[in-house]
Amino acid sequence: MPRVEAEITIPKPAAEVYAAAKDLEGLAPYLKDVKELKVIEQTPERSKTMYLAVAMGKKVQWTETEEWNDAELRNRFYSDEGDFDKYEGSWVFTPQGESATKVKLTLDYQLNLPMFGALLQKLVKKLMQENIEGFLQGLKDRCLA
Repeated sequence: MPRVEAEITIPKPAAEVYAAAKDLEGLAPYLKDVKELKVIEQTPERSKTMYLAVAMGKKVQWTETEEWNDAELRNRFYSDEGDFDKYEGSWVFTPQGESATKVKLTLDYQLNLPMFGALLQKLVKKLMQENIEGFLQGLKDRCLA
């Protein structure tokens, strides 16, 4: 199963960056590939969110469950409904002193849509890499706004 990973350092305290990531609807305007994001259910430890994104001009949608661990500044997410055959990963927020945070986003996915043949899987991986980098840049932009 393909895996993509990305990291970014944000010049804000870890608790602030984590809180910005946890507020998914507030983060949505900063995510360029996400056309729609709606939180369906939410508790302090868990949320369920519907996403609609566009890849190569085609709509891709999924519902994602996020499990938030406030004490460890971590998030685990997975999807069991939508266009992905497999979609799961994690966010890890690591303090870099008192005023910066390293955020690492890891995603394991399997996407078997008729429009993507075996020859295009490398392109799909590139698009997924760009997508997670866009999520991290969106989080940074939000934190610095």
